[in-house]
Amino acid sequence: MSRRDSPYANSGIVVAIEQEDLKEYSKYGPLAGMHLQAEIEQKVFGIGDGSQKAPAQRLKDFLKGKFSSSIPKSSYIPGLYSADLAALFPSHIADRLKNGFRAFDKSMRGYVHDDAIIVATESRTSSPVRIPRDPVSREHVSVKGLYPCGEGAGYAGGIISAAMDGQNTVKAVAYSLGVQHEA
Repeated sequence: MSRRDSPYANSGIVVAIEQEDLKEYSKYGPLAGMHLQAEIEQKVFGIGDGSQKAPAQRLKDFLKGKFSSSIPKSSYIPGLYSADLAALFPSHIADRLKNGFRAFDKSMRGYVHDDAIIVATESRTSSPVRIPRDPVSREHVSVKGLYPCGEGAGYAGGIISAAMDGQNTVKAVAYSLGVQHEA
């Protein structure tokens, strides 16, 4: 598999989880995202047979809200079983995924095809915990001199957004120190 010569595409699709999506988990404070994450993972595990097989659905069926009667072969070695993936996620996540897939198909005709499958769930893309910071100074709201940033602080979902968040935070630190930034 490491040679990248498989006939299968292996890519991840990520959707944002916004603060308003975590309202029902607010009693957990800054750990609200972790509780949402755990709930989804428990649902996925709960519908399985206790093995490492993963729930999957044909992409076309997912978009139509239809159960897949069969799943094509894939590169996932433990195996797949058919499931209604939309039922595993809160509606805001399922809807964002569907909208994203439809947008991909508009810009890349053929993205949604008969043999395209989606597999659940990749729930560990970035930190589900957000360290609070002032939106202007980017400094922690109660710890002077601490500037949470990037993926580990809950302000980015990937390499590029973490780098951008880091650049903006460095600018904020420089500004707080009175260092002039040159463009």
